Parts: sequence; C-alpha cells; structure tokens
Amino acid sequence: MSSFAELSDAALVRRCQETLPYDARPFEALVKRYREQVFAIAYRMMGEAQEAEDQTQEVFIKVYRSIKRFRGEAAFSTWIYRIAVNTCLDALSKQQRRPQRVEADIAEAEEAQYPIRTAARAEPTPEQAALRRELIECIRDTMMALRDRERLILTLRDVQGMEYRQIADVLNVRIGAVKMRIHRARLAFQQAFARMCREYLPTS
Repeated sequence: MSSFAELSDAALVRRCQETLPYDARPFEALVKRYREQVFAIAYRMMGEAQEAEDQTQEVFIKVYRSIKRFRGEAAFSTWIYRIAVNTCLDALSKQQRRPQRVEADIAEAEEAQYPIRTAARAEPTPEQAALRRELIECIRDTMMALRDRERLILTLRDVQGMEYRQIADVLNVRIGAVKMRIHRARLAFQQAFARMCREYLPTS
C-alpha cells in the first residue's frame, strides 16, 4: 500500500480505471486519502455520526461505480467532494427532517471561526472547561439550526478551508455566487448565534 500512497490522485485514478475490479489496492488508497474529509463533510451535514458513516460509505460506493467514467475535467478532489455534497443533500431531502443535534466533542473548527468569548485554553479551571463545553454545544446547535445549504457552504469554506474556486467547482456555480452564499450564511449564523447563545457574546 505504501507505493500506492505515494502516487498522485490522477495516477491512482488511472490505476483504478485499468485494474478494477481485479485489483482494488489503488481504490483503497484513494479511500484512505479522502475518507476523513468526506466523513467530516457528512458529519457536519447529517448531524449524527452513524448517519455520517452511512453517507460516507454511500459516497465511496458511488465513486467505485463511476470512477471508470471519470475523465478529469475537474480535479479528483473536486469530483469526490461534489459527490459527497450531493449525496448528503439527497439524504436530507429524503429524510424530510432536520438533522439531529450532533455530539459537541469536535467543534474546534467552528469555534475558531467566529468572534465569540471563550474560556482560556491554557490549563483551564473546571469552570472554564465546563463553559467551553457549553459554548461548543451551543455552536453546534446553531450550525444545525441553519438551512442545509447554509450549513454546507460554511462547512466547505470555514471548516474544510476550501478556496472560493474549489467551492465554485464543487457546487458548479460562479465564484461571485459562492462569495454571496458565504456572506449570507455567515450572517445567518451570526443572527442564530445571537438568539441561541447570547450569553457567550462579548460584552461592551
């Protein structure tokens, strides 16, 4: 597997197209390379770990079935993120419900994105640690209160750290539309946070 891990995405895709289904090692290398990122998108979109795991598996099933038709018009990373986004949006649409509030144990990225008061990180007291757990949970609740596509655009930009161009390619929209959606989603988050977590806002 180590030799496959050193290959580029394009080289692994070519190997998959040449050898699947007889040799799955190149595909396994792609799964290992992208599984964490796909799961992160699914987790923040679906709001529950088991559902995120189910959608992650569904994404890689779709990739496996269609990789021989991939022609490289976009980067492989863009292609797989697009599949992940559409898979999660389809699942949410079929469920016809809001995602469950997720566990508040991995909200570091969301917490870092917004100018809110938080406890000191260096050797926090028990009270500070409890405050931070409550803050993280409130941030997660706020994210889950957003519309699916608002949560999606914030996940891609502020959590996954994608550039505007890659987001535009993933969503198949113009960069101007991406910037507008990010602006609106951040505004929606700030408004929801002010309603749901006002005790954590800075005091004047």
